[in-house]
Amino acid sequence: MAQEFLSDSNGFDRPNSDGGEPQRERIEFLIIGTREGVMAEIRKFYAMGFAQPDEWSRLTPVPNTDQVMTILVRYRWPRIY
Repeated sequence: MAQEFLSDSNGFDRPNSDGGEPQRERIEFLIIGTREGVMAEIRKFYAMGFAQPDEWSRLTPVPNTDQVMTILVRYRWPRIY
């Protein structure tokens, strides 16, 4: 399980590029809401041990609204049955 999510030198999760192993699946978590609401959810995820606050992208304004969005990208090994 520890090898399931690996980070590159920039701190971003990335798939293993070794051709002999199956391709990892990209999983994206997106939060959209007010700045205060999004920050509260990031803190909740941190408190649960799900993700560090600096793993999320910068808050990006949603055009024509008062909302912002952020994304967290993780990679997982596909399950082989």
